[in-house]
This record gives sequence, C-alpha cells and structure tokens, in this order.
Amino acid sequence: MDHLERNLEKVKLQYIEEHLRCDHYCQGDKSRLAIYELDTDECLVREHIMRSAIFFVTKGQISLASMKDDNLIPAGHFYLKPAGSYFYCKAEEPSTIIRMSLDVDITFCNKLHIRDLKNHLTKPFTPPHAILPILGPLSQELEATRTALASSLMCVHYQEAKVNVLLILLRAFYSKEELAKLFWPVVTSDVDFKKFVIRIAAKAQSVKELINLSGMPPTSFNRKFQQAFGISAGNWLTEKKKEGILQEIMLGEMSVAQIAEKFAFTPNYLILFCKTHFGHTPMELRKMYSNRYHPR
Repeated sequence: MDHLERNLEKVKLQYIEEHLRCDHYCQGDKSRLAIYELDTDECLVREHIMRSAIFFVTKGQISLASMKDDNLIPAGHFYLKPAGSYFYCKAEEPSTIIRMSLDVDITFCNKLHIRDLKNHLTKPFTPPHAILPILGPLSQELEATRTALASSLMCVHYQEAKVNVLLILLRAFYSKEELAKLFWPVVTSDVDFKKFVIRIAAKAQSVKELINLSGMPPTSFNRKFQQAFGISAGNWLTEKKKEGILQEIMLGEMSVAQIAEKFAFTPNYLILFCKTHFGHTPMELRKMYSNRYHPR
C-alpha cells in the first residue's frame, strides 16, 4: 500500500453526490488536471491534443514516441507537449502521471508572462522536448493534487486554483532559462492566431489546405505563422505528421496501407517519408520498437 492509498483511507470526499451533480464538476479531457495510473506496457494515447499540457511523472517510468535516445522519462521529472501534437506514452513499469492542461495565454505571476520567456531562449534551441526534475516544493504540491484527484475532487474552481499554484511554483523554483526551454514550443506573442491555427489544423493535410481554411492571403498567413510558431507552416505540418505516423507504427494496430490512408499518403510515399525522416521503412521501425520495448 503506497502513501496515496493510506491517505485515501483517512480522507473521503464529503457529499460526493452533490459534487457529481454540480455544473462545475469537470472530468476527462476537458479537465485542467487529471491523474493516470498505468500498468506495465499500458499506453496513453491522444490525437491532436487541443491544449498544451505538462505531464508530471510521479511514479515509475514512461517512454515517448520518439527516435531520440532520451525518450524515457523516469519518476520525478516532467515535460511539456504543445497543443496540436500527437501524444503517446507507454509505461515501462507501473507508473503515475499527472496532466496539467494550460491556457495559450500563460501567466506565471504578475511579473512573468509566457511571452517574457522569449528573452531567455538560447539560440538555436529546437529539441523535441525539455525534461525538468520535480523539485521538493513542487513534489509536495503534486502529492496533494494526486490525493485530491484520486478522491474525485474534480471541481473546476479547485482545478483553476491548483493550476495557478503549480505555475507559481514553476516561477519560484526554476530559472527563466529552464522555463524557456520547457515552454519554447508555446512561447508566442500572437496568442489568438496560434489558437486559431491549432483549432483548424486537424482538418488540413497540407499548407494549402491550412491557408484555405484560414481565409487569409498566403503571404500574410505564412508571415504570421512564422512569427507565432517560430517555424514555417510546412515544417510544422511535417513535424505533426512525423509524430502521428511514429505513434501509429509504435501502437502496431494499423497496417502500413491504413497508416498511409490516414495521412493522405500512398503506401509507397509513406515508405519514402519514413526513410527520409527516420532512416528506416515503416516495417523496420515497427520491428525496432517491438524489439526495443518487448525484447524476447
């Protein structure tokens, strides 16, 4: 029995029926905070997440869909996935993850806004993700959060207040350079445009389709996109396709032909795409991941 289970024996949410009936009771993907308890080899998968989120690994170890060697996240660390991303992780052992979803317009305190972190980015800085350790004060707050969520305290007012506390702790105990590395995918001065693009991106397979959906002149769209995301629309869409394709290959539930159809590719072009961006064919990648995470 772990510390959380002992806490839950002592602490019980009162009048739970009233909570469940309340209009401000929030669960699932709409909640700002969520707890995931994963068994060994259990996967957590989301397609095209609509809100950027920080994932705190408080127990165990998880692996991400990545061609990088540093795709293992052990307990006591956290990382960020930006809105519009595919999300895949697999528990390498029994693991606990706390998700904190973020607004696009992030304010840490009245002295630090998300756009202020631009001044602390080291150029060039384009890693797939930054991983930071969970320091003592943050760990204690996350343990209290885990206990509350496991007790079914899903009030939206509690969640908003808790998110604000966690952001203040990030502000208080991490350097601006560390925060800049963590939040670099979402650092932008054009919040409204970025929200708009993320909302329509799931419907677009190409830059042309994205521009058509935006209703903007191509030159204006490309300029605003570069300013908001820090890369071109074409490179951004390619990165999203890489994430999604690698996720489907790792899951192993779809054939090569089905994956190609999902991403509006021909099977031959999917093979070329994977060899260009990953250095291997889809079947080679599937075998690599099968051997890597399920050694015989």
